Amino acid sequence: MAKSQYYTILTKIGMAKFIAARASGNGINLKSFKLSSKVILPSEEMQSLEELVYEANISSKSVDESNPNYVNLMCHVPSDVGGFEVNAVGIYDEAGDLLAVGNVPRTYKPILQEGSAKELMIKIVMELSNASEVILKLDPSVIMASRDYVDAIKIELELKIEALIQKYDAELQRVRTEFSNYLLESNFNREIAKYLLQSDFNREIAKYVTLSTNQTITGAKNFTQLPTSSIKATNDNQFVNLATLKEQALGVGQNYKKQILSNNVTYTNTSKKPIFISICASSTRTFLSSIEVNGVGVGVSSFSVSHTGRLGVSTIMYLVSFFIVPPNATSNKIQATILKQPF
Repeated sequence: MAKSQYYTILTKIGMAKFIAARASGNGINLKSFKLSSKVILPSEEMQSLEELVYEANISSKSVDESNPNYVNLMCHVPSDVGGFEVNAVGIYDEAGDLLAVGNVPRTYKPILQEGSAKELMIKIVMELSNASEVILKLDPSVIMASRDYVDAIKIELELKIEALIQKYDAELQRVRTEFSNYLLESNFNREIAKYLLQSDFNREIAKYVTLSTNQTITGAKNFTQLPTSSIKATNDNQFVNLATLKEQALGVGQNYKKQILSNNVTYTNTSKKPIFISICASSTRTFLSSIEVNGVGVGVSSFSVSHTGRLGVSTIMYLVSFFIVPPNATSNKIQATILKQPF
């Protein structure tokens, strides 16, 4: 295979320093590059470049992705520098020794005063047995990158990202295919179906009130259907169903019954419903009456009616009271007591 017309080689000084660095485990500090307008054939014997036209610090160093033994050095020439020809490039360490030298295609670097200006980025590739032997000391104040270089890096990154996406898309498709085949060839699909049915059931059952402990509802709860329960309320803080109302509500299933009550007798409502009681009493004498329900007095109204007869004027006193006696409860005995003064 024919040797390339343009190439970069290590000088003898460079080879000696890299060998020493490999033996000691220390790297070589690369610092700057120099450009020459002289046409040369790179030689290991070279110790310097002639006809120098530009010198600056190396812009960046990177390890080649295709070959880990290749070190890429980027040498940037800004647009405001020019008016010369570039035919050769040299790489120097911080001691000022020429470690690598290369020739490049004839390139003219114009300057703005000549009617045109451009940036120049020269890429030097050094082949080493260990790329970590190269240490690049950069001065951040003089590092620059051309727009073309940045655009090239951007395109390179986009291509890498696209390649990774395609790689993982292909891998994902492979996993999907293998998983689908597994579902078809095993009972796993039945387990999945069972799980989905169970999930649907859980979502539906969550719409209903299924409580194992007490729950406090602070907001309004709307029902599409009335909840049902055969449990009957037994205390004041419980909700009641229609059966409880029919069984315990006043007037439901009850009939009027005339009852003669005796004076100074305690009566107890032993039914499960409240009883409405109307008491009427009359006397030709003035009398005092008191009625108590569970030890608490209820209202009693009295009035008199005068009548003139053969024997003269007679006055009849009437006593009227209306009240409700609650049903008997196991914790609270309900009593109705009527006390009347003898006639």
